[in-house]
Amino acid sequence: METTISQASPVEYELELTATAQDLEPKLNEALKEQRKHMDVQGFRKGKVPLGLVKKMHGEQIGYKVAQEFVQDAFEEEVESSDDIAPLGQPTITELDYALDEDLRAVIRFGVRPEIEIQDVSAEQITMLDHEVSDEDVDDEIERLRSEEADLLPMEDEPAGEEDFVNVDLQRIDPQTDTPIIGDKDEDLSFFLDDDRLKEELREALIGKKAGDTFRVELPQNPAHDHGGHQHEQQGEDEERLYEVTVNDVKERDLPPLDDAFVSRLTDGQFEDPDEFRDEVRRQLEQQWEKQSREMMQGEIIDKMLELHPVPVPESVIETYLDSFVNQVKQENDGELPPDFDEEHFRNQNRRDAEKQGRWMLIRDKIVDNEDIEVDDEDLQDFFSEQAQGDEQVDAQQIEQFYRQMPQMMDRVKQQILSDKVYDLLIERFDVEEKTREEFEEEMQHHQHQHQGGQQSRQAVRP
Repeated sequence: METTISQASPVEYELELTATAQDLEPKLNEALKEQRKHMDVQGFRKGKVPLGLVKKMHGEQIGYKVAQEFVQDAFEEEVESSDDIAPLGQPTITELDYALDEDLRAVIRFGVRPEIEIQDVSAEQITMLDHEVSDEDVDDEIERLRSEEADLLPMEDEPAGEEDFVNVDLQRIDPQTDTPIIGDKDEDLSFFLDDDRLKEELREALIGKKAGDTFRVELPQNPAHDHGGHQHEQQGEDEERLYEVTVNDVKERDLPPLDDAFVSRLTDGQFEDPDEFRDEVRRQLEQQWEKQSREMMQGEIIDKMLELHPVPVPESVIETYLDSFVNQVKQENDGELPPDFDEEHFRNQNRRDAEKQGRWMLIRDKIVDNEDIEVDDEDLQDFFSEQAQGDEQVDAQQIEQFYRQMPQMMDRVKQQILSDKVYDLLIERFDVEEKTREEFEEEMQHHQHQHQGGQQSRQAVRP
């Protein structure tokens, strides 16, 4: 066997391997003998079929498998066991030229970490959301909780108001023929008219309508919208579609009083006094805002670091992240991909995000290495204690036992702690500018105005 390692790009190498048929013969014979043990051929006792017949019947398939294993073993011996090159991600066999009883030639491409020089970020500015929870915020949250617990009372021949509940049918209409489009109808759709996700055109058209009313409305429709009138965050050019709307039912909320009984029921007996409940709501809102502020700042840190460090990402790393995205789809669908799932299109669509995550991983790891950042037992105990907060059913020790039973999850915990330490370090080094919620909203609306051709849109910063 002969091998040659060459650099294909700044972050990728290739191992070229050649081997003679005699090099593969011992492994091939071993595989043929193993196959013979399971063969039951008429005229021969089981496991006693002549090796030549086994080879004739299964040689091509077995030979190809042996060649693949030979290549993998060579990679482990020549690359993974070497101190000179540290492969990153899963290697890929890009060429495999082999036929039974002939010589073998193969090429394996594998990634390596790029050279990264971490830049000085002291002059780079990032933003931190600094929101002080007000009495109005607490009142709004309590009203939201009351609304969720409200009973729905039928409205007798009364028009729908801005906060009422409606049930409708949506039938798409062909404007050319003024007839319903068969198969494009959604029935029994229910929602509140103050739902932020509701299309404004549908909301305005429904306000003032009564049960039994039928009317038509044009609604913007693109891949980011569903027929139920809710909008998602996705770019796309809107087109107007005509719908006939039938109002099946209109109901109003009957809010429960903010008294001891309501508080006890909502908190499962943890609180009864409304004033104590208000204090708890304030505490939770403060935690939510603090969490969101940190998440937003982390996202900005990542964007800045990617901008400052445009390092190449090995293909193997990108493919590893894409594999994880596909596995996530499987997990969300009972362990199987949906029947109509186009994996190739999905991978192409998410490739940019996979490359971004891969680049951040490389930068983060470089910072961890440069700063000698480690995870110690105290860090782990703090993590488990934080996970146990607010849960009366389990304590930190039980959570720790749960994680330690699954090495893969324990590794994820350690990686999360490492990332948090990197964020903390970078926050100290960046120039951090504090902004209020109002300043954030104003800046985001200005940004949307610039990037959407002057279209007016509302996007609030909220936990």
